[in-house]
Amino acid sequence: MDGTVGEIRLIAASFAPRSWAYCQGQLVAVRSNTALFSILGTTYGGDGTTTFGLPNFAGRASAGAGNGPGLTPYVPGEMIGTNTTTLLTTNLPNHTHLTTATIAIPAYSDFGDLNTPSGNNLASKTKMYSTEAGEDNMKPANFTLTLALAGGTQPISIMQPVLGMNFIICIAGTFPTRN
Repeated sequence: MDGTVGEIRLIAASFAPRSWAYCQGQLVAVRSNTALFSILGTTYGGDGTTTFGLPNFAGRASAGAGNGPGLTPYVPGEMIGTNTTTLLTTNLPNHTHLTTATIAIPAYSDFGDLNTPSGNNLASKTKMYSTEAGEDNMKPANFTLTLALAGGTQPISIMQPVLGMNFIICIAGTFPTRN
């Protein structure tokens, strides 16, 4: 299969064709791959004397090097990103959870005979729930509702759907000329 030295292709085959190698970050000898070394150098690893690394696309997606207006710059050989993340309160945007509650106040249907509400049930009283003015106006009651934390800080997947294929790089072929 003809190619240009340093060219990377996707292939559905389960093998790398002659003159091509998998892009799995392996180190290869400079001595037997001088043309490819002159293009890649140590961008993807190696000591630059006896070995250099091939790009590692195992479980990764590619991104174009460089940047544009408002975009993050990518340097050739830079490996960034993760397949999972853990959401914590420190990395969530500010937001509100609304809640509703049903408050049931126990009441006793007879007239009360104690002068303290502490430890007792609410007793009935004439015109107790009337909207008319009188001596039996109800006092406002404030209730505190607490929302409990949910979840257990386990990582969640943020990986986009993928299809497993093999990236291959041309190690012997036409040497690219510069314009």
